[in-house]
Amino acid sequence: MGIFNIFKKKKKEQAKKETPPSDTNIFGMILLEDANSFDMKGTANELRTKWNLSVNDSEADTINGVLGVDDYFFAIMVMDYKIPGDEAKTHASYNYFWKNGIEEVSKHQGHIIVSTLSSGRDVVQENLLYSKVIAAMLNNSKSIGFHMPNRTLILDTNFYLANMEEPINENKLPVLNWIYFGLSTQNEASSIFTYGLTDFGKKEMEIIDANYSIKETYQIMLHLVHYVIGQNITLRHNETVGFSAEQQVKVTESQGVFLEGVNTLKIAF
Repeated sequence: MGIFNIFKKKKKEQAKKETPPSDTNIFGMILLEDANSFDMKGTANELRTKWNLSVNDSEADTINGVLGVDDYFFAIMVMDYKIPGDEAKTHASYNYFWKNGIEEVSKHQGHIIVSTLSSGRDVVQENLLYSKVIAAMLNNSKSIGFHMPNRTLILDTNFYLANMEEPINENKLPVLNWIYFGLSTQNEASSIFTYGLTDFGKKEMEIIDANYSIKETYQIMLHLVHYVIGQNITLRHNETVGFSAEQQVKVTESQGVFLEGVNTLKIAF
């Protein structure tokens, strides 16, 4: 896939070393088709009624401010202009789920910056709470999609919301809203890597030249990411991970193949 090679080159400059998630607030941007369409009150009401969350919107006006959700705080800033530069369109070119993503992203007329102000206690629950806030905001604006630049994610509104409709628990988390999966096929072999696991205090993972279809390799990595995040598993060099009683695969750590400049965990298939 051509976009895979482009992504590899970009990552040489952007590759991140593994750092504790407690030092990182969660940051993203909602792309607006109508820059004046965001409804703060509607967002707060949806968080209360759909997700049964405690919401304090006394410090937030109709477009800006600090929104209190449970015991966390979210800074919300509505910008009546496009996201500067071409990063959003570039990241849209990596999204194989959004075939006309570049064209759709180009239509946005404004954006909303959304950031946590108090992360560091429970990275999974914080990302889940953040996703609920984003979903409510997408539902209460004329939105095109959601952009998380530090994870190279840009997802269309319907895709993001669909991932939030599944029953959510430690075995079914909306990881497609959290982690980028890079795909490649070459000579009947398939490869895949993750980008975003470092925000959960985990090393990025790669499967290189597996003798499976790209769909099968993708499902394997998706299952593994669910397991690592949901069960808070730390995989280490020379360990094995079991996919069944009969199938135990080796984990090794080495320089990234598609994520240059950082060590990744290679899952042997």
